[in-house]
Amino acid sequence: MSSKDAQELNKILANCKPSSVKTRSRKKGNIIPYDNWDDDDDDDVDMKEASKSFVQWSSPDGKKFFPAARTKHKLTPGVYEIRSTPSTGLYFEKIPVKTEGLLRFPETESDRVVDEITKFWEKGEVFEKHGLAYKRGILLWGPPGSGKSCTLQIIMADVIKRGGVVIKFDDPYHFIDGMRVLRTIQQDTPIVVMMEDIDSIIKVHSESEVLNILDGVNDVQKVVFLATTNYPGELGGRIINRPSRFDKRFKIGFPKAASRKMYLESIIGKAELASFKIDLDKWVADTKKFSIAHLKELFIAVVILGDKYEDAIVTLQNMKEEIIDKEKEDMVGFHASCSSDDEDD
Repeated sequence: MSSKDAQELNKILANCKPSSVKTRSRKKGNIIPYDNWDDDDDDDVDMKEASKSFVQWSSPDGKKFFPAARTKHKLTPGVYEIRSTPSTGLYFEKIPVKTEGLLRFPETESDRVVDEITKFWEKGEVFEKHGLAYKRGILLWGPPGSGKSCTLQIIMADVIKRGGVVIKFDDPYHFIDGMRVLRTIQQDTPIVVMMEDIDSIIKVHSESEVLNILDGVNDVQKVVFLATTNYPGELGGRIINRPSRFDKRFKIGFPKAASRKMYLESIIGKAELASFKIDLDKWVADTKKFSIAHLKELFIAVVILGDKYEDAIVTLQNMKEEIIDKEKEDMVGFHASCSSDDEDD
């Protein structure tokens, strides 16, 4: 480096101002601004108070968003996971999701769930008037492959369309801190927290940790917790039978005849229907109480792999009966708050 370059660099460095808020990661991802940090009282920092220093997002790549100070930027509508590393501290990472071209089956619980959440968004002033925590919990349950993930996609698309943020629950250690930071920076953004396969989450992190998550964000307003499970009977009463944790429960059952026909038409296509001489009405009639996963496998086996239709139906019928038996076994002790929608028209 020439002496001229060195002088120019020194001049630039001399004019640089230090950041007004510095952070570091402590205790499972807590982000403590130095301005609020007392070296003599290292263990008694109130994260709720400290998070008030965060008023913006810093995003070097447009995918990872770090809480910072002094900006008007917001998280763009989308789906995020809350992350933390020792070097960066807490940040929000955007996840690509499909929101276009989703099938919306007729007469399913999916639209009822969307309507329930929409109604909740519209009642903020009423919750505030009565001094109630502006949060809601919804549990979706049903057999594997029945369409719970499709329902989540529809809800995600609706939330994003409203300018909201979806938080995909992953790591409980940083979740509460992250939610408080998010709500501090963006006070009015609709937030939906998705806990897919909550029974598996409990097995990994324990019921007490999940309860701490559900109860620990009462100061975070305008949020919906949305959980799914294949096996409601494996969930404890403190999870499923306690209002203010999960207030509504919706069964996402097997698709009805109209929904099965719509799905088969979409996946097979008009060309294949004609070339394979598929009797679509027979397929619909033979697949009562088939899940979306079973319908897809029928298409793969017959249309793509060339299996005989009769053999594929028998195989899938046997698999279906095992799922129904497992569902009945898991329902012992669990009382649904909604009617079954398994019957065809």
